[in-house]
Amino acid sequence: MSAVEPSAAPGAADGGRGSLTAPFWEAAAAGTLVRPVCRRCGNNFFTPTWCCPRCQSEEWSYEPSSGRGTVYSHTTVHRGPGAEWAVPYVLGIVDLEEGWSMLSRLVVDPPDDREPGVLIGTDVRVSFEREPRPPGRMLPVFSPRKAGS
Repeated sequence: MSAVEPSAAPGAADGGRGSLTAPFWEAAAAGTLVRPVCRRCGNNFFTPTWCCPRCQSEEWSYEPSSGRGTVYSHTTVHRGPGAEWAVPYVLGIVDLEEGWSMLSRLVVDPPDDREPGVLIGTDVRVSFEREPRPPGRMLPVFSPRKAGS
């Protein structure tokens, strides 16, 4: 996947669903993880904003990510945002190879609450799962990586 430009007018191109993030969701639907990269300073950042958080340039585009990273932190969720979300599940902050981070679900058995931080430092790789509620988007999730992957 090549670089993708965010739309200039919020909501114009996608019927009001959020043109700033529409290319992210389109890439996810195709099984590709992307992140904003500033063309002026080269900063990788997430979540998407209208300007680069480092240099405030509005010149950025979505670029493909390797989808490989390391768990920085995690927590077990025992009460989800709705009944359609099976609990417990694990959320983690993943530091990705390109120098950016994102919050996502970790596809692991929830660790014992008496073992905080047991997943920190785990090498992970992205995959995608369908969101259990409308609009049913494909969500990036991370699973432990096997050696060599």
